Amino acid sequence: MADERYQPLLQLVHSRAGDAFRGAVRYDADGWDALYLRDDVATEDLKNALPTITDRARANESIVPPEQYDRLGERQATVELHDRAAVLHFRESADSGIVVSLDREVAQGLGQFVNSCNAVLDGGQPRGADG
Repeated sequence: MADERYQPLLQLVHSRAGDAFRGAVRYDADGWDALYLRDDVATEDLKNALPTITDRARANESIVPPEQYDRLGERQATVELHDRAAVLHFRESADSGIVVSLDREVAQGLGQFVNSCNAVLDGGQPRGADG
């Protein structure tokens, strides 16, 4: 059972993302705990990868640290958009945080924007552009 402290977060993500909620993992300096893993995500491959994933999350550095450029304010979360998933990283402290994974469709608007940007970078036209 997930730590009661995180139940409101899990409920929020479930209510907003529904079946697109893939999983949530909390990590700290001592290790990690799966707060929720959807059945199709809870594979041995993932369980074997989680120590490395959480090590990378602990080492996360902001692209724009406030001490170097404060006009953006404090970082609230980091978002990685993959082919099949969106991964959100919420830092709680220097060595602890939560990683939440959602099906990519949840980030549909951002995903379409990223696809359009990638198409332009690849020398093509963005989707939906009049050409």
